[in-house]
Parts: sequence; structure tokens; C-alpha cells
Amino acid sequence: FIFASSIISILIAIMKKKIYDINVLFSLGAKNKLIYYIFLWYSLIYIIFGIIFGTSIGLLASYYFDSIIQNFEEFLNIKIFPSNAYFINFIPVKIIYSDVLCIISLIFLLVITCSSYSIFKIIHKNSIKSILS
Repeated sequence: FIFASSIISILIAIMKKKIYDINVLFSLGAKNKLIYYIFLWYSLIYIIFGIIFGTSIGLLASYYFDSIIQNFEEFLNIKIFPSNAYFINFIPVKIIYSDVLCIISLIFLLVITCSSYSIFKIIHKNSIKSILS
């Protein structure tokens, strides 16, 4: 959800910067549907790259989690899970790929829904302003 909200805020910022371009497209005769599809493709590109990079970094970090923690302990010269304080001295990590796929699809649907709403909102607001101007 953090990833989805960051993608949504990036897309809203991009669309607010592109208001001039949207108005130019309106003045050239572009319909709302064309502008909607242009920005939907924009959001799809961001979503796909974000999912690819985020998933790969997350899977690599979880796969090598024990060595990351050991290197972190050696770097800071402390023991994160001392054996005299905790029953276990490691964090058990198991990757369940069906859960990863479920999370990816949920994030994809969430970002598409929210970006579609924000695109529609900005296009509707700009079409009313261009009609009134």
C-alpha cells in the first residue's frame, strides 16, 4: 500500500505538471477518452517498472536476509538477537510465491483504480475550465 500510494502521488504530480499539455490537447480537439488513455499508459509504465523493481528487490532481500543481518551485525559490532535473551537467534523467512503474486495483483488493481480516478478528476476539471475559458 505504501508503494501504491507513492505511485499515485507521483502520477498526480505528473498530471498537475501536464495541465498545460492537457489544455493544448483539448484545444487541438482531443477527446477526454484519448487524454485518459494517454495518462493511463503513463501510469501503467510506472506500475510495471515499480512492480518489477520492487518485487525483485524484495525477493532478493528476503532470500539473502540471513546474510544481510550477519553483515549488519558485523558492521555495527552488535548482536541483534543475542542467544541469552531470545529463544531463537534468527528470523525465519519463507517466501510463498502465491502470496507474492496476490500482493502484486492487489497493488496493480489498487494503483490502476486510484490513478484512473485521479486522471478522470483532472480531465473533468480541465474540460470544464477549457469550456468556460
